[in-house]
Amino acid sequence: MPAPSRSRRSTSSGTDWRRVEPAPLMLLKGPEDFIATRVTDRVRTALRQADPGLELHRLDAADYQSGQLSMLASPSLFGEAKIVLAEGLQDMNEAFLADCLDYVAAPADDVTLILRHTGGNRGKRLLDVVTSSGVLVECQPIKSDADKADFVVGEFRSRRRSIDQEAVRSLIDATGGSLTDLAVACQQLAADTEGTVTTQVVDRYYGGRVEATAFRVADAAIEGRAGQATALLRHALATGVSAPAITGALAMKTRQIARIVDARISQGQVAQVLGMAPWQAKRVSETVRFWNPATIAAAIEWVAQADAEAKGLAKDAEYAVERVVTRIALTARR
Repeated sequence: MPAPSRSRRSTSSGTDWRRVEPAPLMLLKGPEDFIATRVTDRVRTALRQADPGLELHRLDAADYQSGQLSMLASPSLFGEAKIVLAEGLQDMNEAFLADCLDYVAAPADDVTLILRHTGGNRGKRLLDVVTSSGVLVECQPIKSDADKADFVVGEFRSRRRSIDQEAVRSLIDATGGSLTDLAVACQQLAADTEGTVTTQVVDRYYGGRVEATAFRVADAAIEGRAGQATALLRHALATGVSAPAITGALAMKTRQIARIVDARISQGQVAQVLGMAPWQAKRVSETVRFWNPATIAAAIEWVAQADAEAKGLAKDAEYAVERVVTRIALTARR
Protein backbone atom coordinates (compact mmCIF):
# COMPACT_ATOMS: atom_id res chain seq x y z
CA MET A 1 0.00 0.00 0.00
CA PRO A 2 1.44 3.40 -0.90
CA ALA A 3 2.38 5.71 1.90
CA PRO A 4 0.00 8.59 2.64
CA SER A 5 0.95 12.00 1.34
CA ARG A 6 3.17 13.87 3.78
CA SER A 7 2.83 17.61 3.75
CA ARG A 8 5.95 19.61 4.51
CA ARG A 9 4.75 23.19 4.50
CA SER A 10 2.83 25.20 7.02
CA THR A 11 1.13 28.56 7.18
CA SER A 12 1.10 31.11 9.98
CA SER A 13 -2.58 30.41 10.63
CA GLY A 14 -2.05 26.66 10.81
CA THR A 15 -3.53 23.67 9.04
CA ASP A 16 -7.18 22.65 9.40
CA TRP A 17 -7.10 19.99 12.12
CA ARG A 18 -9.90 18.03 10.46
CA ARG A 19 -7.93 17.62 7.23
CA VAL A 20 -4.32 17.49 8.36
CA GLU A 21 -2.11 14.84 6.74
CA PRO A 22 1.02 13.18 8.17
CA ALA A 23 4.26 15.13 7.83
CA PRO A 24 7.83 14.58 9.05
CA LEU A 25 7.48 17.54 11.44
CA MET A 26 4.20 18.46 13.12
CA LEU A 27 3.54 21.04 15.83
CA LEU A 28 0.30 20.86 17.81
CA LYS A 29 0.21 24.23 19.51
CA GLY A 30 -2.37 25.40 22.03
CA PRO A 31 -4.20 24.26 25.16
CA GLU A 32 -7.10 22.30 23.59
CA ASP A 33 -6.21 18.66 24.24
CA PHE A 34 -9.22 17.33 22.33
CA ILE A 35 -7.95 18.75 19.03
CA ALA A 36 -4.42 17.52 19.70
CA THR A 37 -5.70 14.03 20.44
CA ARG A 38 -7.92 14.03 17.34
CA VAL A 39 -4.98 15.07 15.13
CA THR A 40 -2.68 12.46 16.65
CA ASP A 41 -5.28 9.75 16.12
CA ARG A 42 -5.87 10.86 12.52
CA VAL A 43 -2.16 10.81 11.71
CA ARG A 44 -1.65 7.44 13.38
CA THR A 45 -4.59 5.93 11.49
CA ALA A 46 -3.32 7.21 8.14
CA LEU A 47 0.20 5.93 8.72
CA ARG A 48 -0.97 2.57 10.05
CA GLN A 49 -3.08 2.01 6.94
CA ALA A 50 0.09 2.40 4.89
CA ASP A 51 2.28 0.41 7.29
CA PRO A 52 0.57 -1.96 9.78
CA GLY A 53 3.90 -2.29 11.59
CA LEU A 54 3.89 1.39 12.56
CA GLU A 55 5.69 2.09 15.84
CA LEU A 56 4.54 4.77 18.29
CA HIS A 57 6.96 6.20 20.83
CA ARG A 58 6.23 8.85 23.45
CA LEU A 59 8.61 11.07 25.33
CA ASP A 60 8.28 13.84 27.90
CA ALA A 61 10.16 16.99 26.91
CA ALA A 62 10.35 18.12 30.54
CA ASP A 63 12.00 14.89 31.70
CA TYR A 64 14.11 14.27 28.61
CA GLN A 65 17.47 12.53 28.56
CA SER A 66 20.11 13.63 26.05
CA GLY A 67 20.20 11.42 22.95
CA GLN A 68 16.73 9.97 23.51
CA LEU A 69 15.20 11.54 20.39
CA SER A 70 17.89 10.31 18.00
CA MET A 71 17.60 6.82 19.46
CA LEU A 72 13.82 6.71 19.00
CA ALA A 73 14.04 8.16 15.49
CA SER A 74 16.77 5.79 14.30
CA PRO A 75 15.78 3.18 11.66
CA SER A 76 14.10 0.07 13.04
CA LEU A 77 15.28 -3.45 12.28
CA PHE A 78 12.61 -4.10 9.65
CA GLY A 79 12.19 -0.54 8.43
CA GLU A 80 8.77 0.15 9.98
CA ALA A 81 7.47 3.70 9.97
CA LYS A 82 7.54 5.55 13.28
CA ILE A 83 5.66 8.23 15.14
CA VAL A 84 7.55 9.99 17.90
CA LEU A 85 5.14 11.99 20.06
CA ALA A 86 6.96 14.54 22.20
CA GLU A 87 4.69 16.05 24.85
CA GLY A 88 5.11 18.83 27.38
CA LEU A 89 7.17 21.15 25.17
CA GLN A 90 5.95 24.14 27.19
CA ASP A 91 8.16 22.75 29.99
CA MET A 92 10.98 21.34 27.82
CA ASN A 93 14.44 21.08 29.33
CA GLU A 94 17.62 22.29 27.66
CA ALA A 95 18.64 18.79 26.57
CA PHE A 96 15.43 18.34 24.60
CA LEU A 97 15.68 21.81 23.06
CA ALA A 98 19.21 21.16 21.83
CA ASP A 99 18.51 17.68 20.47
CA CYS A 100 15.25 18.69 18.81
CA LEU A 101 16.83 21.69 17.09
CA ASP A 102 19.48 19.35 15.68
CA TYR A 103 16.87 16.83 14.56
CA VAL A 104 14.48 19.25 12.82
CA ALA A 105 17.37 20.53 10.70
CA ALA A 106 17.39 17.14 8.93
CA PRO A 107 14.32 15.07 9.86
CA ALA A 108 14.07 11.42 8.83
CA ASP A 109 11.61 10.64 6.03
CA ASP A 110 10.20 7.52 7.70
CA VAL A 111 9.56 9.25 11.04
CA THR A 112 6.69 11.55 11.95
CA LEU A 113 7.71 13.77 14.85
CA ILE A 114 4.68 15.26 16.60
CA LEU A 115 5.48 18.07 19.02
CA ARG A 116 2.85 19.04 21.61
CA HIS A 117 3.13 22.56 23.07
CA THR A 118 0.19 23.87 25.11
CA GLY A 119 1.30 27.52 25.23
CA GLY A 120 3.86 30.05 26.36
CA ASN A 121 7.18 31.16 24.89
CA ARG A 122 9.37 28.31 26.03
CA GLY A 123 11.39 27.01 23.05
CA LYS A 124 10.32 29.83 20.73
CA ARG A 125 13.24 29.27 18.38
CA LEU A 126 12.28 25.62 17.96
CA LEU A 127 8.61 26.50 17.45
CA ASP A 128 9.53 29.03 14.76
CA VAL A 129 11.64 26.48 12.89
CA VAL A 130 8.95 23.81 12.96
CA THR A 131 6.24 26.32 12.02
CA SER A 132 8.18 27.37 8.92
CA SER A 133 9.39 23.94 7.81
CA GLY A 134 6.71 21.59 9.12
CA VAL A 135 2.97 21.51 9.71
CA LEU A 136 1.43 23.73 12.38
CA VAL A 137 -1.95 22.77 13.83
CA GLU A 138 -3.52 25.35 16.13
CA CYS A 139 -5.16 23.62 19.10
CA GLN A 140 -7.07 26.58 20.45
CA PRO A 141 -10.25 26.35 22.54
CA ILE A 142 -13.50 26.70 20.64
CA LYS A 143 -15.39 29.26 22.70
CA SER A 144 -18.06 30.95 20.62
CA ASP A 145 -21.43 29.37 19.97
CA ALA A 146 -20.89 29.88 16.24
CA ASP A 147 -17.64 27.90 16.28
CA LYS A 148 -19.22 25.20 18.44
CA ALA A 149 -22.06 24.96 15.94
CA ASP A 150 -19.56 24.57 13.10
CA PHE A 151 -17.85 21.84 15.11
CA VAL A 152 -21.10 19.93 15.63
CA VAL A 153 -22.07 20.18 11.96
CA GLY A 154 -18.58 18.98 11.01
CA GLU A 155 -18.84 15.98 13.33
CA PHE A 156 -22.08 14.88 11.69
CA ARG A 157 -20.85 15.64 8.18
CA SER A 158 -17.78 13.46 8.74
CA ARG A 159 -20.22 10.59 9.40
CA ARG A 160 -22.36 11.52 6.38
CA ARG A 161 -25.18 12.61 8.63
CA SER A 162 -27.05 15.87 9.05
CA ILE A 163 -28.45 17.83 11.99
CA ASP A 164 -30.82 20.78 11.80
CA GLN A 165 -29.91 24.21 13.13
CA GLU A 166 -32.21 24.16 16.13
CA ALA A 167 -30.92 20.72 17.11
CA VAL A 168 -27.35 22.03 16.96
CA ARG A 169 -28.20 24.75 19.46
CA SER A 170 -30.06 22.30 21.68
CA LEU A 171 -27.07 19.96 21.72
CA ILE A 172 -24.67 22.77 22.63
CA ASP A 173 -27.02 23.86 25.42
CA ALA A 174 -27.23 20.30 26.70
CA THR A 175 -23.54 19.41 26.69
CA GLY A 176 -21.92 22.71 27.63
CA GLY A 177 -18.57 23.94 26.38
CA SER A 178 -16.42 20.83 26.37
CA LEU A 179 -15.40 19.66 22.90
CA THR A 180 -14.95 16.18 24.26
CA ASP A 181 -18.53 16.09 25.55
CA LEU A 182 -19.83 17.52 22.28
CA ALA A 183 -17.90 14.96 20.24
CA VAL A 184 -19.15 12.06 22.37
CA ALA A 185 -22.73 13.32 22.05
CA CYS A 186 -22.41 13.64 18.27
CA GLN A 187 -20.97 10.14 18.05
CA GLN A 188 -23.81 8.69 20.13
CA LEU A 189 -26.55 10.44 18.19
CA ALA A 190 -25.04 9.43 14.85
CA ALA A 191 -24.75 5.81 15.97
CA ASP A 192 -28.15 5.48 17.65
CA THR A 193 -30.41 7.40 15.26
CA GLU A 194 -31.29 7.57 11.59
CA GLY A 195 -32.03 10.46 9.28
CA THR A 196 -31.61 14.12 10.14
CA VAL A 197 -31.10 14.75 13.85
CA THR A 198 -33.80 17.11 15.13
CA THR A 199 -34.41 19.03 18.35
CA GLN A 200 -36.82 16.33 19.45
CA VAL A 201 -34.10 13.70 19.09
CA VAL A 202 -31.61 15.78 21.07
CA ASP A 203 -34.16 16.44 23.81
CA ARG A 204 -34.93 12.72 24.05
CA TYR A 205 -31.28 11.91 24.67
CA TYR A 206 -30.02 14.98 26.51
CA GLY A 207 -33.04 16.95 27.72
CA GLY A 208 -32.10 16.45 31.36
CA ARG A 209 -28.54 17.71 30.94
CA VAL A 210 -29.20 21.26 29.78
CA GLU A 211 -26.64 23.75 31.03
CA ALA A 212 -29.04 26.61 31.69
CA THR A 213 -27.88 30.19 32.14
CA ALA A 214 -29.73 33.47 32.04
CA PHE A 215 -28.38 34.26 28.58
CA ARG A 216 -29.29 30.86 27.15
CA VAL A 217 -32.83 31.40 28.39
CA ALA A 218 -32.90 34.86 26.81
CA ASP A 219 -31.48 33.58 23.50
CA ALA A 220 -34.10 30.84 23.27
CA ALA A 221 -36.92 33.28 24.05
CA ILE A 222 -35.83 36.04 21.69
CA GLU A 223 -35.37 33.49 18.89
CA GLY A 224 -38.88 32.12 19.35
CA ARG A 225 -37.93 28.70 20.68
CA ALA A 226 -40.77 28.61 23.20
CA GLY A 227 -40.51 25.02 24.39
CA GLN A 228 -36.77 25.16 24.87
CA ALA A 229 -36.96 28.60 26.50
CA THR A 230 -39.40 27.29 29.10
CA ALA A 231 -37.32 24.18 29.77
CA LEU A 232 -34.14 26.23 30.10
CA LEU A 233 -35.87 28.72 32.39
CA ARG A 234 -37.18 26.09 34.77
CA HIS A 235 -33.83 24.35 34.90
CA ALA A 236 -32.02 27.65 35.44
CA LEU A 237 -34.29 28.63 38.34
CA ALA A 238 -33.96 25.15 39.84
CA THR A 239 -30.17 25.35 39.75
CA GLY A 240 -29.84 28.75 41.40
CA VAL A 241 -30.12 31.33 38.62
CA SER A 242 -32.08 34.28 40.02
CA ALA A 243 -35.22 35.72 38.46
CA PRO A 244 -33.62 39.21 38.14
CA ALA A 245 -30.69 37.64 36.27
CA ILE A 246 -33.14 36.28 33.72
CA THR A 247 -34.91 39.61 33.25
CA GLY A 248 -31.55 41.36 33.03
CA ALA A 249 -30.46 39.07 30.20
CA LEU A 250 -33.80 39.58 28.44
CA ALA A 251 -33.45 43.35 28.78
CA MET A 252 -30.02 43.29 27.16
CA LYS A 253 -31.14 41.04 24.28
CA THR A 254 -34.30 43.04 23.52
CA ARG A 255 -32.39 46.33 23.57
CA GLN A 256 -29.87 44.91 21.10
CA ILE A 257 -32.66 43.95 18.72
CA ALA A 258 -34.36 47.33 19.13
CA ARG A 259 -31.20 49.19 18.09
CA ILE A 260 -31.01 47.49 14.70
CA VAL A 261 -34.55 46.22 14.00
CA ASP A 262 -35.31 48.97 11.50
CA ALA A 263 -31.78 49.53 10.21
CA ARG A 264 -30.46 48.23 6.91
CA ILE A 265 -26.89 47.53 7.88
CA SER A 266 -24.40 44.75 7.26
CA GLN A 267 -23.34 42.17 9.80
CA GLY A 268 -20.03 43.99 10.18
CA GLN A 269 -21.86 47.23 10.92
CA VAL A 270 -24.01 45.40 13.48
CA ALA A 271 -20.82 44.39 15.29
CA GLN A 272 -19.69 48.03 15.34
CA VAL A 273 -23.04 49.47 16.42
CA LEU A 274 -23.55 46.96 19.23
CA GLY A 275 -19.87 46.66 20.20
CA MET A 276 -19.70 42.89 19.92
CA ALA A 277 -17.67 40.14 18.30
CA PRO A 278 -18.49 39.13 14.69
CA TRP A 279 -19.95 35.77 15.73
CA GLN A 280 -22.27 37.53 18.19
CA ALA A 281 -23.30 40.02 15.52
CA LYS A 282 -24.10 37.14 13.18
CA ARG A 283 -26.48 35.65 15.73
CA VAL A 284 -28.19 38.98 16.40
CA SER A 285 -28.50 39.59 12.65
CA GLU A 286 -30.19 36.22 12.27
CA THR A 287 -32.53 36.90 15.19
CA VAL A 288 -33.63 40.41 14.22
CA ARG A 289 -35.67 39.08 11.30
CA PHE A 290 -38.11 37.57 13.83
CA TRP A 291 -39.05 41.06 15.07
CA ASN A 292 -40.40 44.39 13.91
CA PRO A 293 -40.34 47.80 15.64
CA ALA A 294 -43.76 47.32 17.22
CA THR A 295 -43.22 43.83 18.61
CA ILE A 296 -39.75 44.55 20.00
CA ALA A 297 -41.04 47.76 21.66
CA ALA A 298 -43.76 45.73 23.32
CA ALA A 299 -41.24 43.11 24.42
CA ILE A 300 -39.09 45.77 26.08
CA GLU A 301 -42.12 46.96 28.06
CA TRP A 302 -42.95 43.41 29.12
CA VAL A 303 -39.40 42.84 30.30
CA ALA A 304 -39.39 46.09 32.30
CA GLN A 305 -42.60 45.05 34.05
CA ALA A 306 -41.28 41.54 34.73
CA ASP A 307 -38.04 42.97 36.07
CA ALA A 308 -39.93 45.10 38.58
CA GLU A 309 -42.01 42.09 39.59
CA ALA A 310 -38.91 39.90 39.92
CA LYS A 311 -37.35 42.48 42.24
CA GLY A 312 -40.25 42.55 44.69
CA LEU A 313 -43.32 44.01 43.04
CA ALA A 314 -44.89 40.57 42.62
CA LYS A 315 -45.30 37.85 45.24
CA ASP A 316 -44.24 35.14 42.78
CA ALA A 317 -41.12 36.32 40.95
CA GLU A 318 -40.60 33.02 39.14
CA TYR A 319 -44.11 33.05 37.70
CA ALA A 320 -43.60 36.61 36.46
CA VAL A 321 -40.40 35.62 34.71
CA GLU A 322 -41.88 32.50 33.12
CA ARG A 323 -44.79 34.56 31.85
CA VAL A 324 -42.56 37.09 30.11
CA VAL A 325 -40.28 34.41 28.67
CA THR A 326 -43.27 32.59 27.20
CA ARG A 327 -44.81 35.81 25.91
CA ILE A 328 -41.61 36.87 24.15
CA ALA A 329 -40.98 33.44 22.65
CA LEU A 330 -44.51 33.22 21.27
CA THR A 331 -44.31 36.73 19.82
CA ALA A 332 -41.04 36.13 17.96
CA ARG A 333 -41.37 34.87 14.36
CA ARG A 334 -44.95 36.22 14.02
